[in-house]
Amino acid sequence: MTIFEAKAKYTARSSFAHLPATTSRQWPLQDVFGDLRVRSGIKFGLAALLALYIAEVLRLEHPNWSILTVLGMMSVPYVGSITILALIQFAGTIAGALVGIWLVGDYASTPAVFLTLFFFVLAFSAYKFGQAPASPVSLGYYLVGFTTIAVTTFGLVDPAQVWQTGISRVLEILDGAISSLLVTTLLWPRSGREEFEEAGRGALTTISNLFSVHMNAYLQRQMAPADVEQIHRAFGERLTVLRNLLQVGSRESTVFQTWLSDHTAFLASVTHLFYLVLDLSRNELEAPILSLLESELEAVAGAISKEFDILTRSHSADEKLGSSGLPEAFAAFEEKVSELRENGFTSKQFQKGFAFSRGFAVLRSLRDELNNIRALTQGLPALGQPAPESKLTTGLLPTIDWDWVKIGVKSSSAAMVSILLLMWINPPGASIIPLVAWLLTILRRPFLRAGGMGDLRGFQNSALAALGLAACVVLLILVTPLLADYPAMNVALFLMMFVVGFATAHSAGISFWTQIGMLIIYTIVGLNPQQVVPTPTIIDTFVGFITGMTIATVVGRVFWPVLPQMVMRDNLLAILGGIKTLLNAGPHQEEIQKQLAILPVEALQASRQIRITGCTPQEKARLGALTRALQTLSTRTVVLVSRRHTLPETAQTVLRPRFERLEVEFKQMLDAFAGCLRQGDCRHELLPGLNDALSEMEEAAQRIRKSEMLKRHCLEASFVHVLELVDYYHATAEGLEECLRLIGTLKIHRYWGHCGL
Repeated sequence: MTIFEAKAKYTARSSFAHLPATTSRQWPLQDVFGDLRVRSGIKFGLAALLALYIAEVLRLEHPNWSILTVLGMMSVPYVGSITILALIQFAGTIAGALVGIWLVGDYASTPAVFLTLFFFVLAFSAYKFGQAPASPVSLGYYLVGFTTIAVTTFGLVDPAQVWQTGISRVLEILDGAISSLLVTTLLWPRSGREEFEEAGRGALTTISNLFSVHMNAYLQRQMAPADVEQIHRAFGERLTVLRNLLQVGSRESTVFQTWLSDHTAFLASVTHLFYLVLDLSRNELEAPILSLLESELEAVAGAISKEFDILTRSHSADEKLGSSGLPEAFAAFEEKVSELRENGFTSKQFQKGFAFSRGFAVLRSLRDELNNIRALTQGLPALGQPAPESKLTTGLLPTIDWDWVKIGVKSSSAAMVSILLLMWINPPGASIIPLVAWLLTILRRPFLRAGGMGDLRGFQNSALAALGLAACVVLLILVTPLLADYPAMNVALFLMMFVVGFATAHSAGISFWTQIGMLIIYTIVGLNPQQVVPTPTIIDTFVGFITGMTIATVVGRVFWPVLPQMVMRDNLLAILGGIKTLLNAGPHQEEIQKQLAILPVEALQASRQIRITGCTPQEKARLGALTRALQTLSTRTVVLVSRRHTLPETAQTVLRPRFERLEVEFKQMLDAFAGCLRQGDCRHELLPGLNDALSEMEEAAQRIRKSEMLKRHCLEASFVHVLELVDYYHATAEGLEECLRLIGTLKIHRYWGHCGL
């Protein structure tokens, strides 16, 4: 099949599909164990059983802390440097235990000092956990807060035994952490690098299919696909996979984290490539022009197709990528264009020359982006290749992440309220309240970034969870006598852990209901059902569970609620700010380009979770269309900024003032868009003011053509190149006008500030 054969159907296969064996004979359970969800469930179950067994051998006081640690650690499924991770987890656990012992031992009798220090320790731990999500160190900070709560909760009951309590909690948490690391490393190990490479090849395959269709449309061989929305959605899902792998893989694997900058650059290049291919649909060649360039364009298209084939094939660590002939094909294409220029092609018919320059510019950008992806692909380490020297992952100066400052304050406030209840009121199930309140608060935002709802419908979900917990109480009262047997308890624990692992295998984070399930398992193990548990103990424990959940819900909704529409708004504002910074030629351009590739993915994820009155399915579709339009605008701006410095000196005095006026208009529109989003009202009319500036730019280009001041220059400094730069400004203006149109259709005043209780 050639590059120009029509694609009858656009397919988007999952990046993590596991193909069945090709042999005709298979052992009966081969397909079952080939399922990633089944493997994940088995690993969860075995890690829990190993942790429980070690806890029983060491006679640890509370094995449920080991099980809860397993549940937290197993949510990061990739193999990394087990030594470094073990040291990080050991250091975090020891540090948390020492802090807890210090607080209880020195300040238990002075509640004001104790609560103040307790608040700041937990707030700092939560902040650092979220502020460095793409680093293994974040797990260390998480364990600092986790262990501090574990020690103080039990230490306040009996301060004289605080050292014994601290040692017990350290051993229990380390038991769970080491068990998780061993099972993750030895049983069906998963590599973040390998899955990122596979997902990247899937994204490039999608773009390759799209390129063949749009290239046909460019050459008038077939119509461009009508289901652009479906194509955008399918590619968005692939970007989501890559985005989540950047965070989860780098948190677990130190090698992956070392190469995080290159992985992020790859994601940005793939995103730009997709939107460059879509830009081919803006341009259609006139028949006379096509007849003059058809063979050269065929060669370029074939070389690009071959380049896609090379990039989408897996390769070994020492294998050099083959040649697609793209540089040679494009050089011949440029030579032909130069020949046409010498014959006065662009000066005879300005509009046709202008239309041609659009496609020429896009093809040039496609070539450059493919070359960039080739360099990144060859530079990234393949599976089994040793870790390189550490590389800086960003050129940006350290900044305060205020979103995670708020999360830190909220989570520590919830834990502090719980400790107050424990110290003064001593409610039923007091020992579980601080842990539940802290965990349910700190984990709201990370999962919203990956598809959760944050604090939206928090009270409704908590009420439903309370009903579910009441049902658990009844069920546990009935089955506890059956679990008063070690083998029965092991089977029950394995099955519960298997369900959690199976359900979260393809999840990008920990949802509210997954958190509730994990805490239920922790609670059941904590009851020690190997002995017959009194009914009042079961009831008291689950009352404490519900109390902690209620505190987390109230604090989460009262103080800076994490809502999908607000997360989406913040991302859209960040996109607008990033585009403006690019136009201003601000510092750290490369890092801003990477962020502009990531932010729209997160915004689309958040838009799908807005489930409140006023945000209809049609409104969600409009939000998605606006986000994708901003993504297109980002790509066009990146290309514009990379090309505008190449304006020929002889044309500087004529065109530069027109370009600068256009850029001022661009930034004014971006500011107007940002104002609408901040105010939550898009009903007032926004005047683009671009038509006059665009007309002046085209008139200036006409004067340059008529004066023939560039006639003696080479292709790179010729009028064709001027037309390319003019088209970049046209494309950016079109992108802004499309965003203007879409913003005008939004009804965000109906739901932007709604909390959705």
